[in-house]
Amino acid sequence: MIIVPTISNSSVRYTTVLPVKDVEELKKLASQNVISSVNNGIRAAIEMFLKKAKYDHYAQEMAQASQDKRFMKRTLETQADFEQADSEVSGEW
Repeated sequence: MIIVPTISNSSVRYTTVLPVKDVEELKKLASQNVISSVNNGIRAAIEMFLKKAKYDHYAQEMAQASQDKRFMKRTLETQADFEQADSEVSGEW
């Protein structure tokens, strides 16, 4: 990995190998203005992948936690404790 200092230091230049077919499709999408650039298409794909991977991991952890009787007891008690307060608020807050 090559770390390239930037003004905000929030980006890293990373070299990877991608299938030719995928790069060609990204270039085509960029030329049709579906995505702003190949780089942004790759960045968006990584963001979507990470979001799904985190969601899947969270779902797996919650499935495991649901097997823990003490966890479920605490969760249901807390839910019941806030039931009245939740009913007083309409919509999202």
